[in-house]
Amino acid sequence: MTRVPVLVGLALLAAGCNSGTAITEIGVGDCFDHPTEEYISALNVVDCSVEHDNEVYAEVFMDVTEYPGEDAVGEYAYDACLEAFEPYTGVGYADSPLDYLYIGPTAESWAEGDQSILCVLYSADLEKLTGSQEAG
Repeated sequence: MTRVPVLVGLALLAAGCNSGTAITEIGVGDCFDHPTEEYISALNVVDCSVEHDNEVYAEVFMDVTEYPGEDAVGEYAYDACLEAFEPYTGVGYADSPLDYLYIGPTAESWAEGDQSILCVLYSADLEKLTGSQEAG
């Protein structure tokens, strides 16, 4: 069975009223619950040992100076996050019960210096995860 990753690009705003950990302070290995907002500036980070929805498994950057647009960010994230999937989880994407999405910058946050794209794991059946999904 071939699966196609569902990329839910959570656009990032440089400013907002979200409470929690600023998106620019979140990194690989951080776990969090899925936000309800489409545009976010912060996430509720939790210890990976407790139930959670998502885990950051990679941070990637596009090698461009000007914001390339939402579609280009999404296309880049699709490929870069897929490439980083197996090295982090130890299992190929097609054989994994996990799926991925990305959190990418908006034109506004890019202009303010945020050019990172976070690759995020979640359970393909939308069940909660417990523990880190990092191999080894």
